[in-house]
Amino acid sequence: MTEYIETKRLILRNWKDEDVAKFQSMNANPEVRRYFPDILSYSATKNIIDQMKAIINQHEIGLFAVELKETKSFIGMVGLNYIPEDSELTFPELPFYEIGWRIDKDVWGNGLATEAAEAVLTYAKEKGINEVYSFTSEINKPSRRVMEKLEMEHIRNFLHPKVIHDEHLAAHVLYHKVL
Repeated sequence: MTEYIETKRLILRNWKDEDVAKFQSMNANPEVRRYFPDILSYSATKNIIDQMKAIINQHEIGLFAVELKETKSFIGMVGLNYIPEDSELTFPELPFYEIGWRIDKDVWGNGLATEAAEAVLTYAKEKGINEVYSFTSEINKPSRRVMEKLEMEHIRNFLHPKVIHDEHLAAHVLYHKVL
């Protein structure tokens, strides 16, 4: 199955080979990656897509490619990432599913991340997932707004161990939602 979720304006599906170049362009854009410690190379992007595709093939849930229905153009990713107990994070809630998104700058401000994330939450519940978490850097107001639109609850602040060297990005927030 390549198509998993459909909304009024979007299709969330598994990844296609032709998504790599567009996703790489997003991952190389400093504005899109401003809340991440670095931009990603083509090979790093390709590896991430291969991993996401394998997870979706195995579990029918994961970080989906997102395309606009009207144009069939790829605009980013939205979905669930499983954070295992042996993660670098030390949350007592682990393991858990994290909902996340990365949408192309060209379509920011149109509610597409929220629309896709709401559909993912409905799909997750249908798959038997009862709660999700989300985290981002404290300064990432756009993602925090999406979390709040999803009626997620801010439960704590923390320092992310992968970006502890970057004081600007290390301070993170953790949100939670029962489905």
